[in-house]
Amino acid sequence: MDKKIILYVLIGIVLLGLLLFTFFPNMIYVLRDSGKTGSDLCDVPEGQTVEQWQEHMSHHPEMYKECLS
Repeated sequence: MDKKIILYVLIGIVLLGLLLFTFFPNMIYVLRDSGKTGSDLCDVPEGQTVEQWQEHMSHHPEMYKECLS
């Protein structure tokens, strides 16, 4: 019985993670960039265009204020 509960909890966590990253795909960049500062923070990541990255940064002005000015 306990193994079933643990399995259901793990499946729930995986499904929640998949839903979050499906609805908020740029969240990966926010999590990855949370510790960066200076010019490293403003660099366009691989797989993104300059326009896409500027739009993403505009959604997080408190984090990317150095890049948006």
